[in-house]
Amino acid sequence: MLNGVIDIHVHPGPSIFPRSVDDFQLATQAGALGMRAIVLKSHEESTVSRARLVAGMVAGIDVYGSLVLNDYVGGLNPFAVDLAIRMGAKIVWMPTVSAKQHLDHYGGHGYREQKSAVTLLPQKGITILSPKGNLFPVVYDIIDLIKEGDIVLATGHLSPRETVLLVKTARERGLSKVLVTHPDLLLNRMNMELQYELANTGAFLEKSMLSLLPAWKSIEPEELVKSMRNIGLERCVLVTDLGQVDQPPPGEGYHQFLQLLLHHGLKDSDLEVMACSNPSFLLGLS
Repeated sequence: MLNGVIDIHVHPGPSIFPRSVDDFQLATQAGALGMRAIVLKSHEESTVSRARLVAGMVAGIDVYGSLVLNDYVGGLNPFAVDLAIRMGAKIVWMPTVSAKQHLDHYGGHGYREQKSAVTLLPQKGITILSPKGNLFPVVYDIIDLIKEGDIVLATGHLSPRETVLLVKTARERGLSKVLVTHPDLLLNRMNMELQYELANTGAFLEKSMLSLLPAWKSIEPEELVKSMRNIGLERCVLVTDLGQVDQPPPGEGYHQFLQLLLHHGLKDSDLEVMACSNPSFLLGLS
């Protein structure tokens, strides 16, 4: 049903947020649906060791880990980046729930759409920009580590302003695998002109199922499809961003996503580019 599809943005448990599946359930279900690979994402910790354990126990699907640079791993921490890359991480995400943009939008590290199961220390909010509007030097170090490791730099929940400067700088420093995180979600939504500008720099842009679903609804399907065509399918990556308990399980959600896009005029060959070819390139798969 999902032969060859890759989901590089999915949220299994364990997590401080209630999840519909754990790592093993996700991999088992995704493999049974014919998916080629998944990338585990956690706001709270590196999933690299988790992914290696799951990959050794669930056959028929590739399972990869990632790192999100939130306060829980030291924020903009090149030592955490270096370790994650050497342990096999495929994606390093800029801050998400610790990002200043996120905290400004939600008033805290959590979400209105889903509640954390625990109460954590308050956070000040991470920005990658100095008071003068320049990137902090450590951001250059992180970009260079990611380039050397030939993995993906994802923009997380940074503001559009931060994202533009980060993407431009990463591309200028020769990083080929730059991914703009859910630019259609209300949290950090970008207009079409900005998305087109980022794609023209050589960045990839996520197009997520979550942005179409109740509670998280940020865009209509017709507008999402239009954005894919305007940006160019070769610059778009389909993801679910699922794992929330009140939403479909990720594998089922991916199937629904593809069916919805077909219903709104995309072709099988279009979906193959965004669901298979582009994420395969980003993960370094043959």
